[in-house]
Amino acid sequence: MAPVVLYHLEANLVSCITSTSSILSTFYTTSMTIAQASRLFRTSKLTSQQLCNHSYNLAKFGENSLLLNAYTKILPINEILHQAQQSDNRIQNGIPKSLLDGIPVTVKANIAVGKYWEMPNACSTILTTTSSQQEDGSGIVEECLSISNNTNSNNSNNVYESDIARRLLRDCGAVLIGITNMDEFGMGSLGINNGLRSNNQQQTQNYSPTYNPLPWIQRIHKLQNNRQHMNNKEEYEQYWLRQIQNSTPDNPHGINNEDSLAGLLSDVQYLVHGDDSICEKEQKNVYNRHDEYQLLSPGGSSSGAAAVTAHGSSFLSIGTDTGGSIRLPSAWTSTVGFKPSYGTWSRYGVVSYASSLDTVGFITGSTECAKIAWQCLKNDNNDTTNEHDIENTTHSKTWNGQVCRDATARVYHNKKNNIENSLDENHSTDMKPLANIRVGVPSAFSLQELPSSIAIAWSESAFNLQNNGGATLVSIPESKLSSNLIKLALASYYVLACAEASSNLSRYDGVRYGMDVKLDSHGVSNEILQSVKDDIDFSPLNDMNILEQQISATRAYGFGEEVQRRVLAGTSVLSSDRFHTHYEAAAVVRAKLSQSLDGLFRSSLNDDDGIDDDKVDVMLVPTALSFPCRLNSDGNGKSEGMDPTAAFANDVMTIPISLGGLPSISVPAATSEENDMIGMQIFSSKGSEDLVLAVSDILERNR
Repeated sequence: MAPVVLYHLEANLVSCITSTSSILSTFYTTSMTIAQASRLFRTSKLTSQQLCNHSYNLAKFGENSLLLNAYTKILPINEILHQAQQSDNRIQNGIPKSLLDGIPVTVKANIAVGKYWEMPNACSTILTTTSSQQEDGSGIVEECLSISNNTNSNNSNNVYESDIARRLLRDCGAVLIGITNMDEFGMGSLGINNGLRSNNQQQTQNYSPTYNPLPWIQRIHKLQNNRQHMNNKEEYEQYWLRQIQNSTPDNPHGINNEDSLAGLLSDVQYLVHGDDSICEKEQKNVYNRHDEYQLLSPGGSSSGAAAVTAHGSSFLSIGTDTGGSIRLPSAWTSTVGFKPSYGTWSRYGVVSYASSLDTVGFITGSTECAKIAWQCLKNDNNDTTNEHDIENTTHSKTWNGQVCRDATARVYHNKKNNIENSLDENHSTDMKPLANIRVGVPSAFSLQELPSSIAIAWSESAFNLQNNGGATLVSIPESKLSSNLIKLALASYYVLACAEASSNLSRYDGVRYGMDVKLDSHGVSNEILQSVKDDIDFSPLNDMNILEQQISATRAYGFGEEVQRRVLAGTSVLSSDRFHTHYEAAAVVRAKLSQSLDGLFRSSLNDDDGIDDDKVDVMLVPTALSFPCRLNSDGNGKSEGMDPTAAFANDVMTIPISLGGLPSISVPAATSEENDMIGMQIFSSKGSEDLVLAVSDILERNR
């Protein structure tokens, strides 16, 4: 179908809009919010230990029963409860560290979190195996590298800890539940490129993917009959309290009908493994296993972070976004994915993929939770401990850059601009909250491949901001932002990202970093390599010297297929005969795109109170061009009808924003079809995170 031209909003789209119910907010609200939990902590109706025990049960149920494969590691329950008890003591004494104190959180596998995950493995074999492991190659390194941290006198354990983890766990008091799964080194958009081998999986092409929990959550909600007649916050609060306090590892969702629960688990096994043996009597149940419930991708690379947040075991999942790795999974799991301006948070302790693009962000269940997380994590001395302070922390203390160990970090959010003043003024008057905000709808993002249902949801979201928020819609024509630049952005991104990946990953050679593959005197691989000799061709080693053999064998065994593909592509574009034609050309496209995007926004430093008709405050575009891909259940995790190159296009709507280093957030958007899972993306100029969050909150509340 031909794309809808969105810069003719009033003329062309009014007749296309159909009424949609708030399906996503009804079916996919899987847990209470951070604000609700914090309030229950302070009123002693709930303890952090109770909530974290429930999160642990959800995490184990998701891994063992729903087979989500969302966690790389779930912390032992005694470690989780020890953290929670410390939070409870602080809260009872009236000295919580922040609104995140006692809240269950997770961290992506490429981020160091100190003693809980000393050396991040980025879900790659090359960072988790050495020559000293078991002969079958299945062992995981238990003794990880520990380095001294002289910049933090409180770090008595002297373990490798990222700046963002230190801020989240030490300064804000959040409780770590586990480490989330991801595509190896962040290279992937489907959650199928996990590079870790399990005990019974030796082949490099047979890793278990991460699955989208929404089809199962939808069914679980249908089985929770006591949810159907709840109409207010008090009833939901009582429901959540009962569920948390009665939570069990085998049934944390509180499903009363044992046959229904058994049928659910039987269907999961059937779809993932083709196994009906768990519950034979359910083989002819009313659910159509192939049509109504499918194995769907959660997106990537922060696949595990999105899955655990959607399932409810984590209130806040820290991840990384290089070209859309947070926002795409958020769109496909109906969660909220937030990427701040590039450099806002330190990347110290984060395994590098593409250093000029890697950005630390997070995934939450709602925009309210995202606003709280942003306020807590961005400040060095946060005193926001009361619920009524949430709306009054827009202009809080400056983040202390002295605690940052990343030389590329930048503090953009110190600037208080005229737009934020307008939001504050609207909040205190009868004016609609976005009365002075101009929302741009760029025609350049209306690509030919955009499905009509997503185009309609896009226009509905725009009119939502206009009708409910009072925003002014501004169509951005081709002359202001070229569609050719948007199309070239995808190719430019992969040239630049692969080039940087080739450079960053060259350190993993088995000499100083990475696993250490030992070869015998004849240059033949040891027992670990022999176990995968049918998958990896080591014959080229015969023409190399012993050092080259060892490095080549290490990288061939340690890197997965997708990582090898991108490293080779990056090495190619950095070669002398392609550097000028490929790499430099991609850098030029990036510079032009960044300049074009920056020129569309009203400057945050502009003191002119007049309105510039050509510029906007934020822009609204879809997060993805497609719905979640269906995954095969044959164990290889491949998506139906999508080759690895075609998968690159999943990030086409997020990559232009990443190339510009702009802050962006993906918010769930309802469509006319119940099972559609899409997101709308709001982005603005660097340092405008508060504005982006404010606009997204209005969009989510009125969907």
